[in-house]
Amino acid sequence: MCGRGVRHMMIRPISDDDVRTVAELYTDNWKISYRNLLPDFFLNGLTYGHSEEKWLEYIHADEHGAFVAADENGKIIGFSAYKPDDDPEKCLLLDSLHVIRSVQGGGVGRKLIFATGKYAFENGYEKMSVSIIKGNDRAGEIYKHLGAKPFKDFIDNFEGTPADSSVFVWDDLSIFISG
Repeated sequence: MCGRGVRHMMIRPISDDDVRTVAELYTDNWKISYRNLLPDFFLNGLTYGHSEEKWLEYIHADEHGAFVAADENGKIIGFSAYKPDDDPEKCLLLDSLHVIRSVQGGGVGRKLIFATGKYAFENGYEKMSVSIIKGNDRAGEIYKHLGAKPFKDFIDNFEGTPADSSVFVWDDLSIFISG
């Protein structure tokens, strides 16, 4: 799906007031992006309320955070979330990245990735990682295009639902400073 560029966009840290919108974006994107990659019973069970609780708890946990991308009208059009990763060491995990469908392909995701990478660099991390569910080839290609390298495969667990997954790692965070 081709997206359109967003002329004026602001990337900023998430606030509690953003959580409902983020939860809706997250839930809707999961139901579309992971159809045929995760079981229908799992995806159909995702609700805005559950996601809102999850994200409110997430952003208030130690060393966790998120950025939102807002358009010129202040509407949230994407978000990225992060937390420390233990493998590899001194690594920040880009834990979630979602962009509304109407602007996908317009650079919003790239700007959120770069904001998260810059945060990692400025906060003493040496690497940044991201994991994807196998079969989410579009995401894997985007991360590789932006310099991430395959690191390992593993079985991820989404609230009791296992999924074959892969980790990609950026070894040089300085690329996020110039972009």
